[in-house]
Amino acid sequence: MNQLRKGVLGLQLYNAETKKWGQAHTQGAYVFTQYIYQNQGDSKIISFEILENDDFRIHLDKELLFKEGQKHISDLLIILQTYKSSGATERAKAFYDKYSAVDEYFLKVRDIVINKKKPRRVELNNNLNRIDESQIEPVVYPETFEGIIQSYADRFPFNQAFVDQIIGEWNKTKEHLRVE
Repeated sequence: MNQLRKGVLGLQLYNAETKKWGQAHTQGAYVFTQYIYQNQGDSKIISFEILENDDFRIHLDKELLFKEGQKHISDLLIILQTYKSSGATERAKAFYDKYSAVDEYFLKVRDIVINKKKPRRVELNNNLNRIDESQIEPVVYPETFEGIIQSYADRFPFNQAFVDQIIGEWNKTKEHLRVE
């Protein structure tokens, strides 16, 4: 299920001008999604709906996904492995390109995905300060790049002991290193 969602949300990595994908694994997820979508027949495993408020919805029947979707994925992988094993690169490329092509409908979905894109998460570790034996105070930093830098600076202070440690490690191995 995550791969299907990832395939659709990965449309932001598709360049509409050059008609090329930015990342192969995202293109692969999109191919999985399109293979199921285009080969599902009368049973609707997955469908897409563009809403009026510049949004879209993915409708997914989990029961059908586990029953019929697994068969579709199995078929796709067998086809790709057969092409690979037989060295039919032109046929494999044509087959894969068919399912990684982004039509007008999915270009609209792509525009929605790009417009709704959330900013990249900032991975930030807060610190703890021990005030005395019974009291610990959390140090919370702002979720910005400056906050990350301050968090590291507080955790790993740059002082003479730190400099001595680095120089000591350098001195242990400097005869093995060539510096020009």
